Amino acid sequence: MHFHLPKPLHGWRAFVGEVGIIVVGVLIALGAEQLVESVHQHDKGLQAENAIRNELGFNLGRLKSRLVIHDCVARRINEIQALLDKAADQPEIATPKWIGRPQYWTFANSRWQAESQAGSAALVDPARLSSYAIMYARMQDMLDEMTFEQSDWAKLRTLENVRRLDPAAAFEVNETLHDARYRNWRLALVTTQLFDMANSLRLRAVANTTPASPSVCLPMTTSRAEANRVSVWPFGEP
Repeated sequence: MHFHLPKPLHGWRAFVGEVGIIVVGVLIALGAEQLVESVHQHDKGLQAENAIRNELGFNLGRLKSRLVIHDCVARRINEIQALLDKAADQPEIATPKWIGRPQYWTFANSRWQAESQAGSAALVDPARLSSYAIMYARMQDMLDEMTFEQSDWAKLRTLENVRRLDPAAAFEVNETLHDARYRNWRLALVTTQLFDMANSLRLRAVANTTPASPSVCLPMTTSRAEANRVSVWPFGEP
C-alpha cells in the first residue's frame, strides 16, 4: 500500500512561503507586544521616580528650614550653659523668662511606601533607587532625633520656674543640655550630607510652606505673653 502526501494547492514553495509569512507575522506581533510592555514599564518607572523625587524635595525644604534655626539653637544652648556655669559657685540663678524650643518638622514618606509596595520603585535605576532609599532612611533618623530633641527642650524649659540649682539639679540639667547640643550638631551634620546627596542626584528642595516658630530665636528676656503673641500657632507656644 502506498501513501501519498497531499500537495499544496500552489506547490510546496508557495506553501513554505506562506508559513514563513505567518511565522514572521507572529514574531513581529510578539515583538511589538514586548515593545509596548517595555515602554509601559519605562513610563511606570518614570512616574514612580518623579513621585519619589517630589516627596524628597518636599522633605529637603523642611530640612532647609531646620538648618536656618541651627545658629539660634546653638546660641540658646550657650546661654543656658553660661547660666549653669554660674550656678556652680552660686546656687541662686537669674531665672530666664523664656527658653523656647527648636521647631519640629515631620517628613513625608507615603509616596516612597506606595511605590515600593506596588513594585513600581523596582523599575527605577538601581543606583538612584539605592540613593533614594538611603536618603529616606537618614530622614527617618533625623525625625527620631528631633523627637528626642523636643523632650530635651521640655526639660530645659523648667529653668523658667527655677530660682536656685543644687549640685544634683545642675548636673541633671547639664546632662540634658549636652544631649541637646549633640542633637543640634548631628541634625546639622546629616542635613549637610543629605544636601550633598541631593545635589549629586539633581534634587531640589521645595519651598517649605509650614510656618517656622521663632520660639528658640527669641531673647531669654522675652515674656511668655510676648512669645505667644509672636507665635505662628493660634494656641501659642508650649
